[in-house]
Amino acid sequence: MRKTKETSCYKKCIALLVMCLIASATFAQKQLAINKIFEKYGKQKGSTMVVLSDDVIKTYRLDFYKSITLPYDKKRSEEIQQSLEVDKKQAKKIKEVISNGIIYSGYYQLPTENKLKNRYILFKISDNATATLIYMEGDIESEEIVNLLFMKKKK
Repeated sequence: MRKTKETSCYKKCIALLVMCLIASATFAQKQLAINKIFEKYGKQKGSTMVVLSDDVIKTYRLDFYKSITLPYDKKRSEEIQQSLEVDKKQAKKIKEVISNGIIYSGYYQLPTENKLKNRYILFKISDNATATLIYMEGDIESEEIVNLLFMKKKK
């Protein structure tokens, strides 16, 4: 009977640890200026917000992934640009394209949260006047993301 109690306690501790890690990922993202874009436009008509499940993101060594794609008009442009400017002050620029003072694409690595997880913001304005904003964190390294996003697969 003692082993059953120890096993039960062990399982509860593991579950609590997992819940804390998930909560810290959500908290880290909420500390960013871009979070207001997800909150404001995530459920609006014409916007598509994606939060990937653990099963999908674990394949890429990610713990958290959230993206939003939305029509890119003047009002949204100003809000997104301001949010990116705030958040990129604390980030390392990996790739950025700016024209006439507007960020058309940006790939930024944020300081790690508690020295545990890498955190990234990706942004792009597409030719069809839509904007995509992505926040992700996990064990994945910057070079791996570049390879996933920008390198063509060999056939």
